[in-house]
Amino acid sequence: MEKSDRMQLVDIAKGILIILVVAAHAQTGIVHDIIFMFHMPLFFVISGFLMKREKLLKAEFVLRKIKHLIIPYVVYLVFDMLLVRKTFSVHDWLCAIWGGRAVSGVYWYITCFLFTIFLLSTLLKKFSDRTIKNIVLMGGGIAVIESHLIDKIHFLRSPGIPWNLDVSLMALIYVSIGFFYKDKIKELLESELRKYDLITGLFSVYLILFCGFIYKNGSRLYYFDMKPVYYKELMLAVLIPCAFGVVLTRLVYWMNKVKWLIYLSCFLSLCGRATIPIMFMHIPLNRWKDSLGYGGVMYMVIGIGTPLAFTLIFNKHKTMRKLFGLPKLDSKIDTVNYNFPKISDYINHKRGIF
Repeated sequence: MEKSDRMQLVDIAKGILIILVVAAHAQTGIVHDIIFMFHMPLFFVISGFLMKREKLLKAEFVLRKIKHLIIPYVVYLVFDMLLVRKTFSVHDWLCAIWGGRAVSGVYWYITCFLFTIFLLSTLLKKFSDRTIKNIVLMGGGIAVIESHLIDKIHFLRSPGIPWNLDVSLMALIYVSIGFFYKDKIKELLESELRKYDLITGLFSVYLILFCGFIYKNGSRLYYFDMKPVYYKELMLAVLIPCAFGVVLTRLVYWMNKVKWLIYLSCFLSLCGRATIPIMFMHIPLNRWKDSLGYGGVMYMVIGIGTPLAFTLIFNKHKTMRKLFGLPKLDSKIDTVNYNFPKISDYINHKRGIF
């Protein structure tokens, strides 16, 4: 499979995940809890999957990543504080600067991700892969210990470690899975062997049974949430997202194979490329949900539709792309159908519908 094919599949996977992020924030209850078991971990896995060793070994790459992501992070945060929350409180702004658990919203993922990249880059320069894997697992163990202590040590809960940098210990596990096992992920993503579909079916049954068990009799026996450092079990914190990841990977594989799903694939691909604006906009845009009285469906329409419209309108402006983390969509076809190499003939056969 060509690299462009693979990137298309990755964009679809990211699109599904960012839609699930919005869906999870649109409600509470079982659906919310199940999505939280895997959506953020799989974003980290995808990030690790896309990283190249030769680039991680260069300090310029990490610095460029920081510059690329921290600018939209600050811009969205400032707009949120001034235009949505409309606060000039010194306390509120100090919390916003502190980031992480000190401020509501998604103002933890980017800073946590950047620090995770820095940690992996540093480890790659100093240790062998085997040693790094052991260190990463030890870090995950420390993260679980912190999760058990957070209710006993008030500072860890609020305001918490600045920018949620402590969550990087858990995030590093997921990034490392994507980085060190990318060949296995590629095989899942590209292979035509039916054994992977059989494995996916077994994993699906396991996940259904697991979710049914943990919510048996209305009780919640397991919960996972990265931002508030809620991961009490290291093994489950690794196995559950990986199981969902296998299911997601094969789902994406088949979506790319079924031609009548082309429009859905195009939409998901666009969402996958616009993850930053969707991530940062969907909560502020729905701040008035309760006062206006609309439900989860409208929450998702607003939280996904508005950032996509914003992306399509302003993606050609370099300054806007830099400030708001917008993807560069070079053409009309690219805007709707980002380089669909294997189904472009199908599009052309339909008289250039795009």
